[in-house]
Amino acid sequence: MLELTLLFLLLPVAAASGWWLAKRNGQRNNESDSALSSSYFRGLNYLLNEQPDKAIEVFLQLAEVNPDTVETHLAMGNLFRRRGEVDKAIRFHKHIMTRPNLNEEQRALALYELGEDYMQAGLLDRAEKLFRSLVDQDATSPIPTRQLLLIYQQEKDWTEAIKVARHLPREGSERNSLLAQFHCELAGNALNEKNIDSAMQALRQARRYDPKNPRARILEGDLAWQLESWSRAAEHYRAACELDPDCLIQVLDRIHECHQRLDALDALDSWLQRLVERSPMSTPLLALARLRSNDNPKAAVQLVLDRMAQRPTVRGLKFLVAMWMEQGVRLDRMDPALITDLLERLLHDQPTYRCEHCGFSGSTYHWHCPSCRRWNTTRAIRGILGE
Repeated sequence: MLELTLLFLLLPVAAASGWWLAKRNGQRNNESDSALSSSYFRGLNYLLNEQPDKAIEVFLQLAEVNPDTVETHLAMGNLFRRRGEVDKAIRFHKHIMTRPNLNEEQRALALYELGEDYMQAGLLDRAEKLFRSLVDQDATSPIPTRQLLLIYQQEKDWTEAIKVARHLPREGSERNSLLAQFHCELAGNALNEKNIDSAMQALRQARRYDPKNPRARILEGDLAWQLESWSRAAEHYRAACELDPDCLIQVLDRIHECHQRLDALDALDSWLQRLVERSPMSTPLLALARLRSNDNPKAAVQLVLDRMAQRPTVRGLKFLVAMWMEQGVRLDRMDPALITDLLERLLHDQPTYRCEHCGFSGSTYHWHCPSCRRWNTTRAIRGILGE
């Protein structure tokens, strides 16, 4: 694939090189033009014969002779990188950077491509140095800025990530959203170290950049929890759930604990009831049912039955069975068709067969796997939802 791509890339260059130089310099250069074109075809011949090292030598020599092939050689380095031959890509891009006649744009492009090579090779410190120099040259350029952000996020260097993210365009929500998340990371680390002041400062910044970030509210709840301020902790946790109902899965136990410490379970009941009315999730429904089961198990069961008639879930069925076993609540009114429907839904989208070699799965048996093209590797899936 690489050889064909290079062929299409370099053939026009080889064909046009003699014409272009002849037009610029006159017929005096016919011999050198012919030599240039011949060298390109010689390099291509090495590639097609799977001799990439010899091809590299030819193309690097051409880079010395003809200053107008920089983009072509950069593209060749990129193709080697995509193929996974990062050492060859690095060699191409480093060689181009040594040329004294590069303009600023070409040098910046070569620096960027070499930084990409280092990133793929896992040499993050070298990549960071190159991208940092590009950002220092032009702080408004988003491409090296984003690469630096990838490095700092991989290294979990949130302080440097914040510095770089400030260079992103102010338009849109990406910049502020990223800055809020990075400050949340700092706040989480500070909370783990019991550094209350640093956590508060980081959370103020997170809220400033993204007032609707639910993660910041959860961390504010964790901060209040550490300070044993149960009322404020519950308030922040509830605010996070209002912004994103999925947060309830993370903080439900702490919300319940806060209300229990405040002797305010009635307030929790009312809040969960409002959440159930707005959200199709089963978590608030089952939390409300468990809360009510202490005083009225039958009412709790009926609450879940009514909702499961509209939207059956495995978790709802598990709750009902638990109530039957723990509280002795009879389930005579449970429609058997409800259980049948639930099980049918569970099995409907489950694959029946899976290839042992590549993992391709589906409901149809294939003697010849359509993904990896191997024979007789398909087997029936075993397990709780299989055989």
